[in-house]
Parts: sequence; C-alpha cells; structure tokens
Amino acid sequence: MPKVDAQDVWRILKGAGVRRLKLVIVDLLGRPRGVSLGIDEARRALEEGVTFDGSSVAKYAEVHDSDVTALPDLSSVYVDPLDRSAWVFCRVEDPPRAARVDPRALLEETVGRLRERGFEARVGIEVEFFLVRVEGSRVEPADRGGYFDLSQPELKVAEEIEEAARAAGLGESKVHHEVAPGQYEYNLPPSDPVRAADSFLFFKHLASEVARAKGLRATFMPKPFWGVNGSGAHVHLSLLSGGENIFGEDGSLAAVGLHCTAGILKRARALAALAAPTVNSYKRLVPHHEAPTRLVWGYSNRSALVRVPRYQGAVNRIEVREPDPMMNPYLTLAALLEAAARGLEKGEEPPEPVSRSAYTLASAKETPPHLAAAVAEFKSAYGELGLPSELAETYAKLKEAEWSEYVEACGPWEETWNRITEWEYKRYL
Repeated sequence: MPKVDAQDVWRILKGAGVRRLKLVIVDLLGRPRGVSLGIDEARRALEEGVTFDGSSVAKYAEVHDSDVTALPDLSSVYVDPLDRSAWVFCRVEDPPRAARVDPRALLEETVGRLRERGFEARVGIEVEFFLVRVEGSRVEPADRGGYFDLSQPELKVAEEIEEAARAAGLGESKVHHEVAPGQYEYNLPPSDPVRAADSFLFFKHLASEVARAKGLRATFMPKPFWGVNGSGAHVHLSLLSGGENIFGEDGSLAAVGLHCTAGILKRARALAALAAPTVNSYKRLVPHHEAPTRLVWGYSNRSALVRVPRYQGAVNRIEVREPDPMMNPYLTLAALLEAAARGLEKGEEPPEPVSRSAYTLASAKETPPHLAAAVAEFKSAYGELGLPSELAETYAKLKEAEWSEYVEACGPWEETWNRITEWEYKRYL
C-alpha cells in the first residue's frame, strides 16, 4: 500500500471544503477524545501530530510525566457530511509507556501478528441502538414499532443516519427497525479490524448528531428499557488466507472456524468485561431476549454466544453476540482475535453445536451475571486475551470503580438487576 502524504491529505480536505479537522485518540473506555483545529492550522498537525495531557485521558500517563504525543494515521480520515469537518484517528507514539496502553495500537499489533501467521481478519459489526425522547428524567422509545416495521415515522431518522454514514465513506449498508420499540440496526460492512473499529466509533458520532438535529437521542446503552430486547454490537468474524475465506466448507464451519470458535468460547467469560463493559450490559445478558447467557454455539441460533449464519446454505463467518455498543472496539476486537488465534494454534475443539434454545441448557457454562464477576474473570485471565498487564490492570481498576459507584448509589445487584436505574440513565444514556 503506497504511503499517504500528509500534505496531499490536507490539500484534499481543504479542496473538499472541510473547515475543521479533529485529531482523535481513544481512551481505555472507548471514548473518542481529541483536539479540533481550523483547516489551515491542521496542515502542520497532520505532519507533527498533537501533544496532550495523558494523565487526564484514562489512562495514558501519570500527572508527574504527562506529556503524550499522538500522530495521525493518514489512512483513517473520515469526512463528516453534517458539518464540513473531518476526523483523523491517531496513534499514541511517545512516551513508550503511553503507547503500551493505546487501545488502537494494541489492535494494530494483534492484526499484525495474525498477518505474520498468514491470516487476514475481516470484521463486520451490527450496531444496534435506540432512538429515544428525553424529557427531564423521563426516557421513552421514540416509536412503538417492532422488527422490520416500515410504518414508523422515526424510520426516516434512521434512514438519514444510514445516508450520513454512506456519505462519510463507511460503505454501502442497510438500516432496519429491530425488535424493541425505538430500536434500529445498522450493519458496518466487513473490513480490516482497525478500520472496522474506527468506523464503529465514527458511526456512533454520526447517529448521535443526526438524532439530535431531529430532537431525539440515539443511545447505545445496552439495555435502556427492561422487558424488551437490548442492543448488541454483534461482531462478524472471518479469516482469509491467500485471499480466500477459510472459515466455511460444504455449508458448515471448516476446521479453522471450529478452532477459532472454541478459542472464543473458552475465553468468553474473561472477554465479557471488554465486550459487555458496563453495569447495564448485564441487564441485557438475560434469557429470552436474543442475548447470550450460555457459552455455546450453533448454526443460525440467536440464543447462542457464537452464531454461525447460514445464507443460501453457505457458511463463511461466525457472529459473536456477546459484545454491546458500549464496548471499546479496539480492545474487544483485539481480545476476540487473540482468543480465536489461540484456539486455532492449540487446535481447540468446541462442544457440539446447539440446535435448540440455549436458555434451556441448565448444564452449559454461563456468561458472568454482573460486571463485578466479569472483571474478576478478566483479572484472572487477561493474558489469554493477549493484553499487556499495565493496560489490563488499569482497565480493571476503572471497571471496579464503576461497579462500586453503582452499588453505592443503587444498592445490591440482587435487588436492582431487573430494573433500569436513574444512575444508569445518567451514566450511559
């Protein structure tokens, strides 16, 4: 791939009428952070990067040594069609300690290791979200529609979100009403994992801005309403070798796909703290709402943690249904790929595929019941997910603090697991 020149990028952006450029880094919790520059000032920044206070971004540096430099990845420029601005995602380069806790760099390294083994990963993400109306402390779905409903006026808002995503270069896709009132789904097309993670975050930005302009809010909270389906961010994963998909064979998973599935299932409890990273996430992971609660897999089985889609009899990928839209996509995809790679390297075998509701399988291992349990699993096994200790331990501390805040504000999990609290709305909506 030819090297991208910073001045060429600047000239293209300026010629396209872009007025501001945002240099974006991502913290451990998956939140985009950065600086906004006028297009003329951005010319130099595209070459030299930006320096920021790493002690104020969770958690790149300590206060006594907090200057951190991030350099733009010139292959990751997104033009925002809504306001004549652009984003460019950055790599944290200096000091070395900060680079070690950069989620984006971790995913790049994981993808690089796979490439050294002769594999190219392809990732697509189903992004589910709710359109809601917020009046004071009252939160309501924006419509009363159901799955594939075409009659709701709010569908036009979802369509505008899809059109903005297409205009921004996220690719050809589709949008449809999901099962719950006010719930919609957008499919990010398959791409390189780093590109998929960048696009995931930029899509969330676009959806939020389009909804705000219509007097609504797009929320990626996993479970904003009790008693209905929550929102997932299902990850579709396949591996290529020599340009050929090697996951499927004669309408079933090939050996490579089976080993990768086994690797993910074996490490799914530790993975949960990344894929389902909030207190609210575990109110989604309950039976009978198309969310996984058992560590099983199956063909076309939406109650399983790993579903193998079959379209017109063909199989070419797996769908991991544990993640939700609050995930840090770089950490989650890096851990997923590492789990799959370890399953492949060790020749791990999955259990038999499940062809009935996984919710009826009392003997199958379960997903963690709440965030505290997920973090405990993560702390004991993050090495199996390929995470460096400094990054993993910092992440675990952030999540333990989040859990403590919830319990202090809302009471024991056993008394609050089946309702959505005001604390959750304030934190996650």
